[in-house]
Amino acid sequence: MELNIKNKKAFTIIELLVVLAVIGVFSAFAYPNISNWINDRNVKKEVYETISFIKERKSEVTSGKYGMIQVLLNDQLEVFTMSPEKFFDVYKGFNSPYPTHKQNYTCGFSSTSGFTIESQYASHDFGVNASNSNVNVYPSAYHNPMRSAICITKDGSIKYDKPYQNARIKDEDTGQMADYFVFCSKSNTTESTCKYNSSSDYRYMITLDRFQNIKVFKYRKNKNNWIKIDG
Repeated sequence: MELNIKNKKAFTIIELLVVLAVIGVFSAFAYPNISNWINDRNVKKEVYETISFIKERKSEVTSGKYGMIQVLLNDQLEVFTMSPEKFFDVYKGFNSPYPTHKQNYTCGFSSTSGFTIESQYASHDFGVNASNSNVNVYPSAYHNPMRSAICITKDGSIKYDKPYQNARIKDEDTGQMADYFVFCSKSNTTESTCKYNSSSDYRYMITLDRFQNIKVFKYRKNKNNWIKIDG
């Protein structure tokens, strides 16, 4: 039995070179887009993880586990809690240990104002302090102000007593001031260059009012502006 192999052809060297050239051209155009998408996705992921973190803390207050929680947003998310009993003593009691806070409905920094630090959250870091983080943040220890502080209560009645230390911005929807926190990609920023008014790509921002209503914004480099994408 004879096999007819006259019509069976293999690729020629020229044809293989053409295929490789086409693949090379495609890769040259596709790789930057894929890389940009990955950088953007990594930042966005940490944005929503932080939002979930804040919402979890808020649910601990609304459930009655704590009377108030303070979250400090910087290169480390720090959490300070106040028991329901302590909250009543400070803000409702006749002999408040912190009468200024009672009078002004403010919360101060850390344990000096009746809070207890929750060390289990100490590993929730960003930037150079966390090798598993893809972002730098603003504000942080590298900036002034160094933090944004939020005081979480059931009714949103308590505000941080040093608003000038917070990163604050005017909410265009409500006309009220809100705290903000910016996330930048490590791929094109450092801790010191991650800022609200820089022109770097792959930046997101969350804003929070006193009720912890959260909005998410994305920076558009081609338009040089922030656009709301959530909230």
